[in-house]
Amino acid sequence: MSTAAESYSPDLSHELRRIESWDTGLVMATVMLLGIGSVMVYSATINPDTLNHSNGELTLRKHLLHVGIGIGAMVGAMAIPYRAWKRLVYPALLLVTFLLLLVTFFGTTAGNARRWLSFPGFNVQPAEMAKLAFVIFLAYSLDKKGERIRSFAVAFIPHLSVCGLLIMLCLTQPDFGTSLILVMLMFAMLFVAGTRLSYISLFVCVGGFLVFQAIASNSMRLGRVMMWLDPWGHRSDGGYQMVNSLIAIGSGGLTGQSLGFGGQTLTGYLPEGHTDFILAVLAEQLGFMGVLVVITLFGLLLSRGISTAVNARDDFGRFLAFGITLLLGLQAVINMLVAVALIPTKGLTLPFVSYGGSSMLVSCFAVGILLSISRDTRKGWVEQLAGVQGQDEASSDKEPEVSA
Repeated sequence: MSTAAESYSPDLSHELRRIESWDTGLVMATVMLLGIGSVMVYSATINPDTLNHSNGELTLRKHLLHVGIGIGAMVGAMAIPYRAWKRLVYPALLLVTFLLLLVTFFGTTAGNARRWLSFPGFNVQPAEMAKLAFVIFLAYSLDKKGERIRSFAVAFIPHLSVCGLLIMLCLTQPDFGTSLILVMLMFAMLFVAGTRLSYISLFVCVGGFLVFQAIASNSMRLGRVMMWLDPWGHRSDGGYQMVNSLIAIGSGGLTGQSLGFGGQTLTGYLPEGHTDFILAVLAEQLGFMGVLVVITLFGLLLSRGISTAVNARDDFGRFLAFGITLLLGLQAVINMLVAVALIPTKGLTLPFVSYGGSSMLVSCFAVGILLSISRDTRKGWVEQLAGVQGQDEASSDKEPEVSA
């Protein structure tokens, strides 16, 4: 690859080629989470004689296929210059809107929710794609508006319109968890872009009231909240998942009961153990130490994402890196809080760890975009150093002035 630095010293040219590799910390955290997830998905479904009658080998093969596709998507996204997404913002929004509409009318129903589009051999969950498409839209819009973002109309009218449309389509499924993440993404990115805090506070109050109304007016959502407040009083119905998740986490102790073992996992009493409640399985089998490792890896991933956002070479890169990091962090935190029953169940997977093709694909693709931004930043650093050295060399080539 030809760069400006090649006109300078061979050492700098070599350094430029060397430093344009991926962010080692980000890649390491992602790959380790993928590896832990593969082990835990298999361990959660390994015994076909349990009450859940699962086929661990078949589930593992499907999961590894998802991981392989996700890694391919990550490498592909890293190879695409992140600024190219500016031209794809509106096509991406139109695509996810169309897919969400298809889900509304032709989606596959499972677990009292219609969130998937079924195709021969695979299913697609458009809501996962909508979250990333919305982040790209926000990054593009905030970069384009610049200082005008402090204006009330500029800050809220276009972003609320897009967010409201996506939320409306998600709530028809219903998918309250994705709707909540979309709102949190919007307000957080508006705050980072410089929107007045008073405006955001006003909308948070209004939004809180609307959320209260949405919960109070829907028996299913209200029931989830009531059962969350007293899961042990509803342990045979709506509180079943939370209670068995807490039992699994508590029984794991410090080091767990070993892979493939655990009363809740082996008996099948913990539903969705390999998807939404994978953290409870991990805690039961690997204990607090296993959970601590996963939390540490997510902390490393988020710290590298924030570093990428801070050091990006333009506002679009900064907003995009921050939005992606926030998206992955929010989903991880919400999944963990659900597993320990600190918030009502939301139906969100743990990125890179849970079983789920759409979540895996989108999460890995998002990391690929982060890697593209990080690589561009590192390239800028070396080219800047090369330019400085070039100026120094040019200055040293000048003959010194001789005073009369």
